[in-house]
Amino acid sequence: MRAVFYVFSGVVSLFLGALQLLMFARAIFSWLPVDEDSPIPMFLHAVTEPFILPVRAILERFEFFASSPIDLSFFVTFLLLSALQSLL
Repeated sequence: MRAVFYVFSGVVSLFLGALQLLMFARAIFSWLPVDEDSPIPMFLHAVTEPFILPVRAILERFEFFASSPIDLSFFVTFLLLSALQSLL
């Protein structure tokens, strides 16, 4: 049973690390003058948005986050993924 948990936590940790890397790439591409309709930014958005969207929906319920000029949901999602990965 211990081996199954070890393998499971390793796979989840690998997935979270890959997701963080993709989110980091998305952030870098958002700063560059790249066409948003090109395949790489579209792929990064399609892969990372399902994880950011629930956090964005929760944060928009609070006045402070809804009126913020910066999309903090991206940062909060990245921090949550980091925290979850460190727990494994």
